[in-house]
Amino acid sequence: MITPTLSAPVLLRAPADYAGDSATLGSAPSSPAYQSAIDHLAALAGVEPSYYDVSGQHHIASTSAKAAVLQALGVTVDTLADVQAATTAWQARQAAEVVGPVVVLRRQSDDQGSWLLPLANDSLTAPLSWTITTEDGQTHQGQTAATRAGSLVGLPLAVALPDGYHALSLRSADGAISEDSRLIVAPARCWVPDSTDGTTPRLWGVGAQLYSLRSERNWGMGDLADLRSLCQMTGKAGGAVVGLNPIHALFLPKPQDASPYSPNSRLFLNPLYIALDAVPEYADCPAAQKRLQDPAIAKVLSVAQQADHVDYPAVATVKLAVLRDLFARFAALPAGHARQQAFRAFVQTGGERLRLFAIFQTLQDRFGSDPWPCWPEDYHSPHSPQVAAVAEEQAEAVQFQLWLQFETDRQLADAADALRVAGGALGLYRDLAVGASPDGADVWMDPAAYVRGARFGAPPDALGPLGQDWGLPPFNPVALRAMGYGPFIDMVRANMRHAGALRIDHAMSLLRLFWIPPGLTARDGLYVSYPFDDLLGVLALESHRARCMIIGEDLGTVPAGFRERMAEENLLSYRLSYFERYESGLFKRPDTYPPLALATPTSHDLATIVGHWRGWDIALRHDLGLCGDTPDRAADEARRQEDRHLLQSALVDQGLIPADFPQEPTGNPAQEADLIAAFHRFLARSPALVMLANLDDLCGEVTQVNVPGTVSEYPNWRRRLTVSLNGLADSALFRQTVAAINAER
Repeated sequence: MITPTLSAPVLLRAPADYAGDSATLGSAPSSPAYQSAIDHLAALAGVEPSYYDVSGQHHIASTSAKAAVLQALGVTVDTLADVQAATTAWQARQAAEVVGPVVVLRRQSDDQGSWLLPLANDSLTAPLSWTITTEDGQTHQGQTAATRAGSLVGLPLAVALPDGYHALSLRSADGAISEDSRLIVAPARCWVPDSTDGTTPRLWGVGAQLYSLRSERNWGMGDLADLRSLCQMTGKAGGAVVGLNPIHALFLPKPQDASPYSPNSRLFLNPLYIALDAVPEYADCPAAQKRLQDPAIAKVLSVAQQADHVDYPAVATVKLAVLRDLFARFAALPAGHARQQAFRAFVQTGGERLRLFAIFQTLQDRFGSDPWPCWPEDYHSPHSPQVAAVAEEQAEAVQFQLWLQFETDRQLADAADALRVAGGALGLYRDLAVGASPDGADVWMDPAAYVRGARFGAPPDALGPLGQDWGLPPFNPVALRAMGYGPFIDMVRANMRHAGALRIDHAMSLLRLFWIPPGLTARDGLYVSYPFDDLLGVLALESHRARCMIIGEDLGTVPAGFRERMAEENLLSYRLSYFERYESGLFKRPDTYPPLALATPTSHDLATIVGHWRGWDIALRHDLGLCGDTPDRAADEARRQEDRHLLQSALVDQGLIPADFPQEPTGNPAQEADLIAAFHRFLARSPALVMLANLDDLCGEVTQVNVPGTVSEYPNWRRRLTVSLNGLADSALFRQTVAAINAER
């Protein structure tokens, strides 16, 4: 069992605005007394003193790295006196807390009529009056004294509480204690679908990179109408789920920045996925039709539609122009029109965050591709008078941005509905990126929730000997708790919308995140802990409310006990078959996979089945010089030959291919189709709750969509499928593979 805790929140000064690697720690003292004091304060702040990497090597965090993290959190640590003063203030804040700004209780039974509210201060003895106002407005009151249950000191509450977000007030008779907190009551574990016979269901589906979908009607980039077609196809084939890459909002002024894992906002959607011909105003919009008759635009569209890669700038230029025409047509509809009424309801539901996002997008149009920290300082705060003036003066532009979100959301809901109508019981599977860009709307709207002076990534391992710096600002765990987890709640809820499953990228971030302090590299990074138990409670609550299953991407450096805790919480493990090996290298048999898992052959960061079999990824990495200082292509190819032998042996062991199946890649389409079908049938035999077939493999693709470690060397997030959706369901490979899966599931 993993039970990390985070000390009471306190910021001693405003966090500095570091500018990436240009910021440096300075000349911090290095005396033993200073080092000891830093160690103590860092521990209070949740900084882990050491970690073990994937090879078992022990790494000890340096004093300078700890000090830099504390500085990024806004704590002055220039001298020993600074550190001592900060420690005293932090401990005083801890001692003053009764329960803190937020407390999460987990339900143990459906009719639970009493609770033990854990107290931060175990010396509290005076009776306290308490008032709980539930989110539906009911009020409960009482008075009780602290009691001890084992090692836990808590306040007994004799009250039946519904799951949800409630308000808690604690008062002492003498007035010395007066604390208001958010009280979150959550189910014991996350939601998972039930089967009719009480066993774990065994579902399957198709995973796709939405932008990569090719059809005869799209504009050179997969869109939500294509998704609807894929959903119908999958449901009719017997699939229960369609998985997507993150469809977060990116940067419209910079469409070439296409990575879905470095988004503008994780709260909102990418409007470039709107299918223009599915917008209700499209057929009756003369301005849009006239624009599309322009020979220059027609030529741009024709080139984009035939291209092997998505030309994001071209697609964005044409789409946004037509979308403005369609919005003008929409805005001319009478106020009582059903579309107008639905739009107003959407905006009202979206609330303040949606309004601020629309304003941010409008400001981006004003300032171009400059990141918001480079805007005039008057526009750095979403609550400044200058920002309010823009919202008023450019009200129509703000409305356009709101409408883009409205229409994207509507089309996403339509695709999800189409999947369920076609028999897809689980629905859409969305993907939540682990972070957001420092230049994006999320950080602009909630600057206190992020540590802009640090980045996060991954520690050194065999695939990245220098570690990985993802260039994204981490959530501030201290501020997040002080905010009652509001930004985290909103983010999770937004990404469960219209979904039956949610994949959390780098799920270990719920427990700890590998921070890279300002002025240092990934080699000098360290782990900072997060309020794991509380965040799991939020996930469980939102999961049940949305009836949305949670899948945790648990690859890389996984701490001991993490996967076991995931299983206790009903978080599905993310199992890539290429990694499911014994120490000898042998592939694990299907029956060894855990039931609470999603099993899939490969991912967007790895080679496709055919690409792996042919060694395409090895050739690419050597051609691009991505194999370290002493590349040995012959050795890598020999290891791949052994991998092919091991995969063949695993499939032969299950009777899925003949023993004489060739181990050398021949490029024979029929043999590769047999390999793909056998591989999927192998995984379909596992007890994993969900088995996902990647659309890339169902199309027989060789190249992969993303090559980690590259930026401009490879066209990441741009490769389009070579097979059109229009004929995919009738292709021999699709039919053969789907039949193999359905034979086992």
